Amino acid sequence: MVLTAESICVLLGTLPLVVGYLQFHLPLAALGALAVGLLWLFSNQRFRVWIASIGLFLCVCASGAGAWLGLSPILMAISVLGSLSAWDLAGFSRRLRRAAPEDDLRQLENRHLVQLASLVGISLVLVLMGLLIRVHIPFWWLILLTLAAVYGVMQLIDRIRRRD
Repeated sequence: MVLTAESICVLLGTLPLVVGYLQFHLPLAALGALAVGLLWLFSNQRFRVWIASIGLFLCVCASGAGAWLGLSPILMAISVLGSLSAWDLAGFSRRLRRAAPEDDLRQLENRHLVQLASLVGISLVLVLMGLLIRVHIPFWWLILLTLAAVYGVMQLIDRIRRRD
């Protein structure tokens, strides 16, 4: 089940890049994104986890370049969320392969997938809110909010690690 979810996330990480770059009339960049996605999908079948880190890096860089060029911000956000999810699932599947025989793998998979889906859903809602709501906030408040958000994410990661 994790391998299927990882493959879907790889597609969500690369196909928005292909579509976005094709809409911007950059077929070579779209072809590069497609090649990264196909290599990443092929490596999933061979359990080559290190490819996921390279795929994540390339997809995030391509999404950043796409945002800088003025491509659809929602496509670029979906690409980042999909590639981050695929990278997370690649690491999780590697850890599952080393699990003890008495562990309930199905329950571990389900719990991790629910947590990941919740996090991606919340992230997507926040991205949409950021794209739709325009509020003028002074620079110092932005710094304070950013520090609070980073602290909150660190606390969330720490709490999740303690449960697993």
